[in-house]
Amino acid sequence: MYGNFKLTAADREALDAGDGGFLNDHGADCYKKGDYARAVEYYRLAAALGEATAISNLGYCFLYGRSIARNRDLAIAYFKIAARKGNVNAMYKLGDIYSSSKWGVEDRQRSIEYYEQAVEQLLGPAWAFAADLHLAVKRLVPHPSLCYALGREYLTRDLDLACQFLLLAHVGYQIFIEGGEDYYCKADREVEDLLGQSCFADRRKKWAQVLF
Repeated sequence: MYGNFKLTAADREALDAGDGGFLNDHGADCYKKGDYARAVEYYRLAAALGEATAISNLGYCFLYGRSIARNRDLAIAYFKIAARKGNVNAMYKLGDIYSSSKWGVEDRQRSIEYYEQAVEQLLGPAWAFAADLHLAVKRLVPHPSLCYALGREYLTRDLDLACQFLLLAHVGYQIFIEGGEDYYCKADREVEDLLGQSCFADRRKKWAQVLF
C-alpha cells in the first residue's frame, strides 16, 4: 500500500518493546499531516500489537476512505473490536453510525446503547442516576462529540442532563479549536445553537456554574 514505507530507529525500538501506543501516536501524527497512507501502516502495526486506539483509528480510515477503499462493514468491525477493548471513541463512533441513515444501518436503540456504553466506560455504570455530572468534567471534556451526541439524545428525556452534556461538548470543542483543530468549528456552532434554545435560558447559567 505504501511502497516507500520505512521504520525509524525509534519505531523499531517500539516494535521490539511491543509499544503499540508509540506506533499509534506516530500514525496519528502522519494522519494530522494528511499522510494517510503512512498513518494506516502505523495503525496496522500498532493494531497487530493489540493497541485499541489504533484498531479504532483503522475503523475511521475504512469509514472515510483514508488511503484505503471505503468499507462500512470493515469500519464497523474494527470499531466493534476496539469497543470490546474498552475504547471510548470506538463506542461513540458506533453510536454515531447507528444514529443516522447515512450509513445504511440505522438503529436508534443500538445507537443509544453504544453512546451510553461509552459514558459507562468513562464514569462507571451508576452515572445515569447522578443528578449532575460535575464530578466527571475532566473525564468528559476530552470527548466533546460524545457529549454532543448525548446532549441531543436527552433533549426529549431530561433537559437538565441534556444541558450539561451540551455545555461539556462546547468546552471540549473550544479546547480542540484553540489547539488548531478547526474542523470542530461546525459542530461547536451546532452545540451553541442548541444551547441558545429557550428551554435552556435558565438552565445554561445554572449548570455552567455547577460544572465549571
